[in-house]
Amino acid sequence: MGSTIFKLLVVEYFAALFVTLLGASILYIVVDLIERLGVILQHDVTVSTVGWYFLYKLPLVVHQTIPAAASIAVVLALIRHRRHREIVALMSAGLSPGRIAQPFLTATTLLCFGNLLFAEFIVPPSTRAAQEINLRDIKKRDRKKIIAEREIWLRGPQGIYHVSYVDRSNQTLLGVTLYEFASDFSLLRIRYFPEVRWTGTEWTVSREQSRVLFSRTEGHGAAAEGEIYLKLPTRFEEFAEVQREPEELSLADLWRQYTTLRSLGLPATRISVEFYLRTALPFAPLVLVLALLPLHIQARQPTQFATSVAASALIGFGYWLMTGAASSLGHAGALPAPVAAWLTNLTYAGAGLAFLIR
Repeated sequence: MGSTIFKLLVVEYFAALFVTLLGASILYIVVDLIERLGVILQHDVTVSTVGWYFLYKLPLVVHQTIPAAASIAVVLALIRHRRHREIVALMSAGLSPGRIAQPFLTATTLLCFGNLLFAEFIVPPSTRAAQEINLRDIKKRDRKKIIAEREIWLRGPQGIYHVSYVDRSNQTLLGVTLYEFASDFSLLRIRYFPEVRWTGTEWTVSREQSRVLFSRTEGHGAAAEGEIYLKLPTRFEEFAEVQREPEELSLADLWRQYTTLRSLGLPATRISVEFYLRTALPFAPLVLVLALLPLHIQARQPTQFATSVAASALIGFGYWLMTGAASSLGHAGALPAPVAAWLTNLTYAGAGLAFLIR
């Protein structure tokens, strides 16, 4: 393929991508604003605060909408070329569908690597800043008891609690350590609870698994019946807000969290799946474009355009449906974490390549 045609297809693809990404981001922000409008009005949040919140959240919005925007952009670009008979002319000149698809695949591959770097270095700090504004200035949460940035430390009536990880799906705190102090601030006892579960009204602790790691008057080992009195000062919903989302963490942070849980002997399946998903999802635009290209390059009649557009929507919906199902199986331990994260990408890439070659 000549360099002029290659550049033309790439430029038009990126132009369609920019317009689509802009529209999708605006729609995302408008919907998010409507959902938060009640809280904003209730707490009398200033316009500048709301503006800063969405400005810091914009990188996350862009990152999450890139796969859909890339899919729509390649469909729009190919439909336009089809209407002007440019695809037919290229194929009449002897170019195969694979050669016609090459500019789109090359451009999308570069987009994916850029998206990976964007998600690693830009999205986490900006999302953390947006979450801080959301908690402090929009929801007006009292976070005085939280005294660390990366880990959860809380001051309670019995002492200081440290929480290693918050499992939102099971409403469970993993690796809770309680440091009890005397009135003169000398350390009395250290208790460790591998799992503390929220029932909806109170915290429940497994007495068999809890251990006394240090005590002035007791020996080490499992706590006896009736000795445990755990009164966490915060409801689970507030723990879930404080715990950082995967989008707020870099790959290094996720891996550090994973190794910490493993070293404590705590379940780390969920965080492992999230780690591998962070390596797989940036390449969603490439596999979606690869799956969509054969449909639109081979469409010959006008009636086929509507069919191919409908099929494109189903392909996009199927991708996220399959990703969600595979992730759930990974979280449940039914699939290894790398397989759960990459299964959809490999399936779509294999199917797209097979149809394109055929």
